Amino acid sequence: MRRFLYLTPYFPPLARVGALRPLKFARHLPAHGWAPVVLCDLWATAQTDPDLLGAVPESTVVVRQWSRRAAPAWRSLSHTPPVGRADDRVRSPPEATPSHLRRLVPRWLDNPELVPLGEHGPRMAWNLLVARRTLQQHPCEAIVVNADPYAACLVGARLAAETGLPLVVDLRDPWALCELRRPRRPPPIRALIDRLERAVVTRAGAVILNTETTLNDYRQHYQDLPPDRFHCIRNHFDAGLIDGGQHAGFDRFSLLFLGNFGRFIKADVLLRMLSELRRRGVPSQELQLVVTGEFDAGAWQLARALGVQDMIRLDAHVPYRQIGAVMAASDVLLLLIQPRGRQRFAAKFFDYLASERPIVAVSDNVELERLIRETGAGVAVPHGDTNGLADEVYRLWQRGRGQRLPRHAEALSSEAASGRLASILDDLTA
Repeated sequence: MRRFLYLTPYFPPLARVGALRPLKFARHLPAHGWAPVVLCDLWATAQTDPDLLGAVPESTVVVRQWSRRAAPAWRSLSHTPPVGRADDRVRSPPEATPSHLRRLVPRWLDNPELVPLGEHGPRMAWNLLVARRTLQQHPCEAIVVNADPYAACLVGARLAAETGLPLVVDLRDPWALCELRRPRRPPPIRALIDRLERAVVTRAGAVILNTETTLNDYRQHYQDLPPDRFHCIRNHFDAGLIDGGQHAGFDRFSLLFLGNFGRFIKADVLLRMLSELRRRGVPSQELQLVVTGEFDAGAWQLARALGVQDMIRLDAHVPYRQIGAVMAASDVLLLLIQPRGRQRFAAKFFDYLASERPIVAVSDNVELERLIRETGAGVAVPHGDTNGLADEVYRLWQRGRGQRLPRHAEALSSEAASGRLASILDDLTA
């Protein structure tokens, strides 16, 4: 088995989405002759899911020393409560919280882009030290970086320069060219990040992006570099990773929103859709919106104003390895993509592909709409078309529960994505 050093600060038991992509690669790369030596982080206050550790294959060497806090946090993980089942755990509606403290912070300070590398920048000297030591203990043929944090890209570039090992930078989402974050950066910080990213992509033998749109943006921006340096490997689904749960089933036609509403993803469009369905005569006893993530007090206030609060069920968070059972218990999988999201779309779309339940996406993203159409997984409706969204859900409701849409999505599986990454590693180490 050939080895590569995987600089991925986010890795199980961390429960954040950035830890799932490297886990899926670690599970499927050995079939292509490659296995990672993972150098990762952990900290005491991190949200963790110990159940994910059972999915890490024995072929993966894991070194939890990315920061000084990682080893103590790992030792204390045994005190973590066991993961609950994904069944009938219903939450109460959220209560409003005081916002006067937030108003004391000037809007221009509420901007993470003012600190280019965030908390990870000051740790780069330590990161480099432990990466060198890891390579001495576990010889590797290549270096792969899973970003973000983007500070890891700089560590990987420096290490590649010192060792001569080929470097693969899996940027995933855009860094310097991010259409959402770039306008929020003051000119000096924007210029700094441009220089840092150019240094990384110049050193790298391969740079991987999550979408074809972002891939084209990078090839256009770096026209002085070979276009075949840039690759697209989308997020991907691993059906075997999410089939560990059980669910008692829902008692009515259920629209599942698996995830959180937040700063960029708002519940308003779904609540107005429920209001339109109620106007058309759909009773709350026959249809509900199931939300498994954050649903803030503002959204609940709007639901009450629209008179649809009795059509909303707030379920507890579902551990990742158990989401397959919740999707199977649902009737429609809802996906919301932020209106300005041209370069990216939610990773849970790929988890939805592991199910056969119809997907209804609210999105203006052309690439996502094409993928939904090509896979036969469902439909996409523009953000401003509340009636069109209600039409699609109403049509599915009339057809009854338990509908299935077989996918044509083999090219978007973790097996296929790992094959593409292995091919890049083979080429760079030939």
